[in-house]
Amino acid sequence: MSQLPKIKSTVAALAAVTGLVLSSDALSAVASYNPADNSVTISAVDVPSGRSHVGAPTFRAKLAVTKIEPQVELRLLDATGIAKPNTDRAHFDNVFGQVFIPSITVGGKDYSVVMQMVPGSNPLTFRVTSLHPVAFSGCPSFAKPAVDVPKACVLEGTYTKNLTLTNDITWLVSGAVLFGNDNKDSITVTVEPDTKIKGRKGLDFVLVNRGSKMNAIGTPQHPIIMTGPLEQAAGEWGGLVIAGNAPVNGCTAGTALCEQTFEALPQYKYGGNTPNDNSGIYKYISIRYAGFEVRPNEELNCFTMMGVGSGTTIDFAQCHQGLDDGFEMFGGTVNLKHLVATENDDDGFDWQIGWVGKAQYVYVKTLPDGSDHGIEADNNQNGHDSLPRSKGIISNFTMRGTGIKAGGHGIVLRRGTAANIYNSVITNFGNTCITINDAATYAHAGTPAKLSGSLTMENSYVHNCITKTFNDVATNAFLVSDWFKAQPGNVEGDPMLSGYLPRANSPLKTAGKPVPGNDPFFDAVNFVGAFANENDDWAKGWTVGLE
Repeated sequence: MSQLPKIKSTVAALAAVTGLVLSSDALSAVASYNPADNSVTISAVDVPSGRSHVGAPTFRAKLAVTKIEPQVELRLLDATGIAKPNTDRAHFDNVFGQVFIPSITVGGKDYSVVMQMVPGSNPLTFRVTSLHPVAFSGCPSFAKPAVDVPKACVLEGTYTKNLTLTNDITWLVSGAVLFGNDNKDSITVTVEPDTKIKGRKGLDFVLVNRGSKMNAIGTPQHPIIMTGPLEQAAGEWGGLVIAGNAPVNGCTAGTALCEQTFEALPQYKYGGNTPNDNSGIYKYISIRYAGFEVRPNEELNCFTMMGVGSGTTIDFAQCHQGLDDGFEMFGGTVNLKHLVATENDDDGFDWQIGWVGKAQYVYVKTLPDGSDHGIEADNNQNGHDSLPRSKGIISNFTMRGTGIKAGGHGIVLRRGTAANIYNSVITNFGNTCITINDAATYAHAGTPAKLSGSLTMENSYVHNCITKTFNDVATNAFLVSDWFKAQPGNVEGDPMLSGYLPRANSPLKTAGKPVPGNDPFFDAVNFVGAFANENDDWAKGWTVGLE
C-alpha cells in the first residue's frame, strides 16, 4: 500500500492513537478510511430533522481527519443525499450531536465508532469519543468475565467512577447494580448504541441513584436493549430504576425537603427540591421482560422513575412484557416522548406521588388476556389532596385493549389526581374507556358546566369498550359521560385504526389541535393518537411486540 509522504506522519499518529493498522480494504463496512487523502467516507448516514426518524434523509458523507491528539477530530467536507439503502447505516442524532458508525473496516477488522459534534463548529467538526473492535476482546477492569455466558461481563455492586458500557460486550446484571451512591459519589454512565444489558433473575435491577446520570443514546437501527436471560416472559429480571431530586408529595405540609422511599425497596430514597434535576438521556431504549414482585402489591416495574426531574430526556423508549407497570412515575417533573408500552401485566402508563410532567406520542397495547389499564393516574393513595398534586399534561396517546371482558380500563383517574388530556384514542378495553374515582378527584375538577381546568380531556376518541364506555355513577358529583361530552372535540365513535396506525380514511388524521399554551415541549400537531397517519410508524424497527 503506497502512501503520500506528506501524510505518512498523520497516518502513523492515527494508527498509534487508535491502535489500528490502517489499510484500504474498508469498502464493505458502513465507513472507510482512505490514507491517500486522510479522509473517512460514510457510505450511508441517516440525519433526522423532524419529529422522529420516519422519512429521515440519508447522505453519503466525507470527512477529513484534522486532529489526532488529544482526541481524533474529523471535519465534514461533503454530504450528498442518496436513496436510503436497506443495509446497516450510520446515524446522526441532531438533538444531542452524536454520530454512531456501527462498523468501519480497518486493517481487516471491524471497529465501532461514536463521535460527538463540536458545538458551534463551522464546518461541522466531530470528535471521536469511542473507538473499539466490534468483536469481543475482553472485560474492562470494572467488570468480571461471566463464567457461563460467552462474550459477557458481569456488573455488580455500586459504581462510583464514570464508566462506559460498550456494544461489543453483553452486560450481565447481578443483584442490585447501583450507579453512584445517594447524592454522593455521583457518576455518569455512558451506554453505546447497540448495547445489550441482561438481568439474570428477578431481583437483578439497575438503579441510577440521585445525583448520577445514565446517557444511553441508541439509534432506530441499533437500540439499547435491556432484557432478561431467556427473553420469553415477564418478570425475568428487575428492570431499570431512576431516582432523582425533583419534588414529590406525601410529606407533612411545610416540610422543607420532601423525600420518599421506594415502595418495593425502602432502602432507596428519592425526591428533593430541584424540578429541573437531570438524571441523563434515555433514547431508543427497549426494556423487556422486566418487573418483579418483592412483596404483595410492591413491585419493581419495567421502567421506574422516582422523583426524576425535567432535565432528564426520555424519548423513544419501550417497556415490553413487564410483570407490573410499563412506565411508572413516582412524583417528579420528568417529561416523556415517543413511548411504547406493550403487553405489560398491569398498567401501561402510571403516575402517583405528585408527578407534574408531560408526555406526547405514547402507544399502549394490553396483554392478549387483558392487562389492567392503559393509564392509571393517582395523586397519593394516603392523602388524596397531598401537594404538589399530581397533574399529567399528556397528548397523542393511542391505547388499545384486546376486547376481552376481563381486561381493564382505558384511563383511570383517581385519588385526587389532576390531568389535562388531549388528542388521544381509547379503544377496545374490556371494562370502561374512562373511569373517574374518589371524591377528591371530582372535587377539584369542577362540574361539566363549569370545569376548573385541572381535570380535562379534549379532541379525543373513545370506542368499543366492552362493559361500558364511561363509569357513570349517579351518586358521584357528576357523570363521566357528561364531563367527556361537555369538552370540545371529543368523539364517541370509531377511530378507524388498522392495527395501531390510522387507516387512510381515518378521522384521526385531522381531528386534533395543538396543546394550548404554546409549551415548547409539545409539537403543535393536528392529529389524534400517537401516529400522524398510516406511514408515520415511528415505533417500528427498534421495538418488539407492536401488533
